[in-house]
Amino acid sequence: MRYRKGSIALSMTRDHPILRQTLDAGFISHSQLFEFLKLDYCVSSRNEFNNRVLRLVRHRMLIRHDLPSTHELIYSLSPAGAQRLISAAEYCLPHVDAGTSSNRCPAIWHALELNEIHLAIKRSGSLVYWMAEPAIRSRSDLANGYWKYYDAVLTVRSAGRDYRFALEYERTPKAAHHYAIIRERIDQESATSHFLYLAPNYDVLDFVADKLRGCNRAIYFGLFKDFLEQTVLLSVRQNGSPVSTTLATALSQGTAIQRAGNLFSDIAV
Repeated sequence: MRYRKGSIALSMTRDHPILRQTLDAGFISHSQLFEFLKLDYCVSSRNEFNNRVLRLVRHRMLIRHDLPSTHELIYSLSPAGAQRLISAAEYCLPHVDAGTSSNRCPAIWHALELNEIHLAIKRSGSLVYWMAEPAIRSRSDLANGYWKYYDAVLTVRSAGRDYRFALEYERTPKAAHHYAIIRERIDQESATSHFLYLAPNYDVLDFVADKLRGCNRAIYFGLFKDFLEQTVLLSVRQNGSPVSTTLATALSQGTAIQRAGNLFSDIAV
């Protein structure tokens, strides 16, 4: 088959995983992207991966960003890349991309650190499903979905049983009045019964826990850096309780879910 000059033929097994992972992440570093594809057996060598990413950037499927204080290359999905995914019958609600890279620094750092959370749980072997924010947004806007656009909704396996929880990474605190709305939405949530908030330090963690104290649902709080090391064995505290337990123990107090036939049966890790 001959292609129009300047066009690009995309491989469903090599190029599309790069675009899908970038869509889910919002922003992703070169090394993170390689690690995700390596864990999913979608890349055979670093050189091949480097060449494919460079080709996608040159054909404007990916946007490359410069981020102060890091030597990493950062990517996001371009409108052209989004259209390719839509044409391949993928959901596609890419993150808003406005302003300069420096103006987007908080969003980029949030995405990069959320990617580290995803990679940590993926490496641990306990991850069954990871539904990223764009997929949550798509489901919520177009079907019966969630009351809130969480950073992710995870299903993890512990002691032979599967558990679902919503994840929020609160890298920086919101204005206090936002948490009243968050409490209301979490209280109305029916798609999951557990909620985990991670924060970079105790100051932010205590602030968020205090603002969500009036919530009637079980919300657990833990540190970002500890999750990277411990994943489901992370020490967490429930809102309103001084007692610590592990995330796995907290989840086991809820209802186990079956993998077959659940809402996430068509979402890959």
